[in-house]
Amino acid sequence: MEFRFLRTGKISSISYKDTTARVEFDDTPGEISKPLQVLTDHTNKEKNYSMPSLKEDVVCIFLPGSNEGAGFILGSYSTEKNLPKDSGKMKYIIFPDGTKVKYNFESHLLEVDCVGDIDIKGAKNVNISSKNIVITTDKLTINSKATSIIGTSLNIDAITTAKNITAEEVGVTKLTTPKGDVDLHKHKDAENRPTTVPE
Repeated sequence: MEFRFLRTGKISSISYKDTTARVEFDDTPGEISKPLQVLTDHTNKEKNYSMPSLKEDVVCIFLPGSNEGAGFILGSYSTEKNLPKDSGKMKYIIFPDGTKVKYNFESHLLEVDCVGDIDIKGAKNVNISSKNIVITTDKLTINSKATSIIGTSLNIDAITTAKNITAEEVGVTKLTTPKGDVDLHKHKDAENRPTTVPE
C-alpha cells in the first residue's frame, strides 16, 4: 500500500487514560488504525486535556517509514453535516451535556452556561468588580465568620417583611451601621446609647 502522509477518518474508539484513539479511515472503510496519540497544546508543566468524541471527523498525520503504524491525530474539522449552528466572530466550547463557555468578540459578551454546579475557589482572595452586579436566584445563602457591607445606601425590597428588622431576625448578634448598632433586641444611636424601637 502506498504510504500516505495525511489521512482523514472517524474516531472508532478512545483510550482516555492513554490519550489515544483509533480511527476508521475514509478511503478504506473497515480499516482501523493502531492507537494514535491525540495532539494537544501542552503536556509538561502546563497541561491541556481534550479528547475527541466517537464518530468525530479527524485528520491524522503519519511518520515516514512507520508503515502507517506510528502517527498522531491532528484535530477535527467541520463538514456539511456538522457545521456550527452559532458562528461569527466568536469563540466557544460546547460540552456534550449542553454546558457552554462562549465569548463574542463584537459584543464583548462572555457567557458561562453550566447545566450543573459551579465551584470557584481561591486560596486567598476572590475579587469581583463591576459597575453593576445583579444576582437572580431562588435562594441566597452566605456562610461567613464575618460579613461587611460597605456602601452609601442599602435597599431591601421584599414582598413581605417584619415591621422592625432586628439583628436576630437576620441571623447575627449585631449589625453595625454608620448611625449606630443594632443588637439582638435594641437599637443604638451614634453615641452607642440604647434607644427604643421606632413605632
